[in-house]
Amino acid sequence: FFTDKARAEANKFFEFNYDEGTLRAQDLNFQVERNASNVQELIGFASMNVPTSIMHIFGFESIPVSVSCDAMRDQAHNDIAVVLDVTGSMTYPASGGGGTKISLLRNGAKGLYRALANAPNSKTRFALIPYSQTVNAAGSLRTRDILREQAHVGCERLWYGGCRATIKKVHIDDSSWRKAGNTTAKRIDAFRNGGDGCVEERASSGQDDENSTIIYDEITAADIDLMARNDNDISRQFGRYDPGMQEVSAQAACPAPASRLQTYANESAFSNAVSAATARVTGGTYHDTGMIWGMRFLSRTGFFGADNPTKIDDIPVNQHIVFMTDGKLETSDGIYAAHGIERYQNRTRTRNGSKTLSQQHIARFLSACNVARSMGATIWVIALDVDSVNEIAPCATSEDHFYISNGSDLEEVFEQIGQGIGNLRLTR
Repeated sequence: FFTDKARAEANKFFEFNYDEGTLRAQDLNFQVERNASNVQELIGFASMNVPTSIMHIFGFESIPVSVSCDAMRDQAHNDIAVVLDVTGSMTYPASGGGGTKISLLRNGAKGLYRALANAPNSKTRFALIPYSQTVNAAGSLRTRDILREQAHVGCERLWYGGCRATIKKVHIDDSSWRKAGNTTAKRIDAFRNGGDGCVEERASSGQDDENSTIIYDEITAADIDLMARNDNDISRQFGRYDPGMQEVSAQAACPAPASRLQTYANESAFSNAVSAATARVTGGTYHDTGMIWGMRFLSRTGFFGADNPTKIDDIPVNQHIVFMTDGKLETSDGIYAAHGIERYQNRTRTRNGSKTLSQQHIARFLSACNVARSMGATIWVIALDVDSVNEIAPCATSEDHFYISNGSDLEEVFEQIGQGIGNLRLTR
């Protein structure tokens, strides 16, 4: 807890609040040490000699001044959604050396756990959300949250042998899970719990037509939180990500399953969970999909609200999103992503003006960041080997919550974020 970096941070805090030369002070000295009887408390001592203006008439050229203060680690619990880019480029070597970016991520993420592991009377839970062009979240949802029938891209065979793309409806009973049970409910459960539960995003909330599949580039808290009220509440249900039902060629990618907020017994258990979450590394980069699901897992008013309290034993629970990516958002209308195959389904729209598909997803990502902050989450962003940060830096809560890494210092960056989450507060 009390490292050289912590000492430097304490000195920085003191220097910010007391500039050199204030009151023409001389012999300024500041020391900070850990309390021997309480390892979570730092004690600071400052002393100086302040030249006098009036009292020197009476022979007092200066007056010695000394003060002490202490700071405690915030006594709070933490819920942390760790949103991890597992797109194909994560298999490339990091510019800082040391291996591939995904291997450095798996090793480095333990710094986040380590920084928070030994805080007394504090409970920290982690949700792990790997993302690429979709998120594998069905295993955490209810049966009623999944569409029974949804649109896929079909193929109308032409007389000369070609194919005209059409939109077809496919029921779960006729889908890739049709042999997984003898009832609709059993087939949905097989989809949810079989390990390949990636989902298609539902339509934006608030539309007059409950059959609409349109997804706008602005989101609201309702898009995060609204839950299906019954099995037929199609406007609030998510689609099945089912490449086998698409009759046109399109790149498909489904990351490993996301996991809900939970504690881990030790650093090894956390590292194993990160490795499992990042086991599938493939697909395009859709930041909006990752951020939206990160907030869904964290929200106190949505799908998992009953398990996400504001306090535990009268001690507040702080909420954080740690978002790590290695690249700019990259979309294509020809791949099968969480919004379907855009070339044929055209689901992503903007309410204002004209935007490219990538611009719409960027706007949706930044809108999701704004909503997450408004819902009480602090957002930390790590840019790993990113040439341009213009698209992702604005997502962070502040400049102090944004980090750039070339991979060689990734473990240190995660640890710094952990230290920031378990921050100090001045107590006296």
